[in-house]
Amino acid sequence: MEYIYTLFIVGLVAYSMLKKFNPQATLITAGLLLLAYASISGIAPVLADGKTQGALFFDLWQRFTEITNTRLGSVGLTLVSIAGVSTYLNHIGASQALVKATSRPVMAVKNPYILLILVLIFVSLMYVFITGATSLSLLLMGTLYPVLRNAGISAKTAVATIVIPTAWEYGPGQINAVIGANTINVEIMDFVVNHQTIFQAMLLILIPLVNIVWQRHCDRVDGYNPSEDRGKYLETLEKQHDDNDTVPKFYALLPVLPFIFLFGFSSMVMQSITMTIPIAMMSTISICIVIEAIRFRSIQRAFDNFEAWLKGTGMIFASVLTLMIAAEYFSAGLTNIGAINTLIDTAKSFDLGPSGIVIVFSGFILLTAFITGSGNAPVMAFIPIVPQIAANFGVNPLLPLLPILFAAGIGRTMSPVAGVIITVSGMAGLTPIDVIKRTSVPMLSSMVVVLIMAVIQYS
Repeated sequence: MEYIYTLFIVGLVAYSMLKKFNPQATLITAGLLLLAYASISGIAPVLADGKTQGALFFDLWQRFTEITNTRLGSVGLTLVSIAGVSTYLNHIGASQALVKATSRPVMAVKNPYILLILVLIFVSLMYVFITGATSLSLLLMGTLYPVLRNAGISAKTAVATIVIPTAWEYGPGQINAVIGANTINVEIMDFVVNHQTIFQAMLLILIPLVNIVWQRHCDRVDGYNPSEDRGKYLETLEKQHDDNDTVPKFYALLPVLPFIFLFGFSSMVMQSITMTIPIAMMSTISICIVIEAIRFRSIQRAFDNFEAWLKGTGMIFASVLTLMIAAEYFSAGLTNIGAINTLIDTAKSFDLGPSGIVIVFSGFILLTAFITGSGNAPVMAFIPIVPQIAANFGVNPLLPLLPILFAAGIGRTMSPVAGVIITVSGMAGLTPIDVIKRTSVPMLSSMVVVLIMAVIQYS
């Protein structure tokens, strides 16, 4: 009975998303219904033993409170600090200066879609060092996104192209890569260099081409003409700024400061200083305020501009963080009612050969990541089975492992409740459905490439 009930709730969520119901209210309601059913049916309690508030209704909201506290503590400061700096830089004209400085070389590329190849490669390299998909995407929305928009690339295409490389969790800093390497007792750098790299290289060769074809098709369906939009984004930025205030050219460097801090003080360059994203953001804002105070010879004016930072943090909290909390609450309901364990048990029951079981497992992980919006949870659930698969079928453990790792990121990047999708869509004024429509084909193509490569390499 719980299976039918779960499918019914998931179906209602999907219908509500398509009909553009308020997503926070939709997901929180779905989470409440799933958690309540799981508790009443004796499947799983809402809270751990001994933590009950004494009544089911209050337990449901205590679970929501716990998720909120965890989410705000883990990623809240990171996201609000990035959003605040992004809004502030736009307010003082630094984003405008960056677009002006990059317009000539970028606009020299006559076909704006060719830029998408360079963007995918650039973002995939950045993701090796800045390993949080949501954090990196939000950083790029404040720097790379305006440049792409001014080059004539549509908002949907720009956002999708920024997000797509974050599905390929490549590098020694990725949590899933570390978990995978430990599972098969391989040193992490050996795993990355000798096994992940060839998959990453093939994805960077093939998927940019798929992305160009798909984004051009979608733009044409939407009636978007890149040539008519080239240069207009800069005009929009200039209208938002004081016409009588000429922004110094060196302001174009200010949006780059966070990247300088994060790379310059990373473990690969300088180990004596520990740098985190919130520290990089707040260091950037403090430098900007000093520059503004010197430029206008007014501390008061520099402090008044800080209001833009406050608006940016409030915007990201009201739209993005609340939606992430709601999505995690929904995911908790799916977990409690047994949906995730059912997926795992169903995958185990298939009597297939090595390649077939890898395809089935990858499909289930992709589906789990899509439903929950998490790339880590399905990996942690399925990874312990990898040695068992290898032993039962007498195959190289890398055959199931690599597709499983990639499937988690790919499924997350197609999920309307994933933090990264929620974040970038909110920043661009789009809906999560708008974004996943644009990421879907490149992501499914990535999964096909990974599966073929795994079978060729390790069968």
